[in-house]
Amino acid sequence: MSISNKINEKRHKELLEFQQKYNLDFSDINLLNQAFCHTSYTNENNIGIENSYERLEFLGDAVLKLSISNIFYNDFENYQEGELTKLRAEIVSDKNISNYARKLGFEKLVLLGKNEKKLGGAKKESILACAFEALLGAIFLEYKENGYKKVSEFLIENFKNEITSINEIINTLNPKAILQEYTQGKSKELPKYNLIKEEGKEHKKTFFVEVSYKDEIIGKGNAKNIKEASQNAAKDALKNLGILK
Repeated sequence: MSISNKINEKRHKELLEFQQKYNLDFSDINLLNQAFCHTSYTNENNIGIENSYERLEFLGDAVLKLSISNIFYNDFENYQEGELTKLRAEIVSDKNISNYARKLGFEKLVLLGKNEKKLGGAKKESILACAFEALLGAIFLEYKENGYKKVSEFLIENFKNEITSINEIINTLNPKAILQEYTQGKSKELPKYNLIKEEGKEHKKTFFVEVSYKDEIIGKGNAKNIKEASQNAAKDALKNLGILK
């Protein structure tokens, strides 16, 4: 049974409204619908796993990574390969792209089997992330030779701020590791961290750390423990180097 036979008037209207809202124009509405079809739905309705979003997800995952890579390559000229790889991995994580899916209203659009629906599948991070990648795969196929361009435009139009919010991304990563990647891209010399002073009573101390590179102090930080003070110093260095804003 083809999945096209399962699209009723209400569903057709939902998909048309989604398209209009996000500047999409599918000549094949069934392809768009497929991007929202979880395997539990296709199995329950005997329409074949090939009509679920799994194959589209595979394609969309590749297009997403390429689009994000291109954006980062052009926007963050100071970043080396290792830094860009870490940032891309964070951007395309299930956590982030499931949030993109929620922003687009996927929780109401994804089609699930009855049991998966009872288990709260429409709110699951993994399902929303997969459906988001599947949508990108569907856009890529629908727009044929302009598919990659359309996917990139779709991402930039709807998620530019999220994709390029480097300050927020860095906060979820390791500033010391990012700084080390950066300095290693410049030379073999590594940044050095020095505890310069401690203040306060024994159980309420504040530690002050400086980080230097090639004998020049590039960042300072303080915190209630040396590890966090070092991370703050690295973050300050990234700002001073123009990597963080």
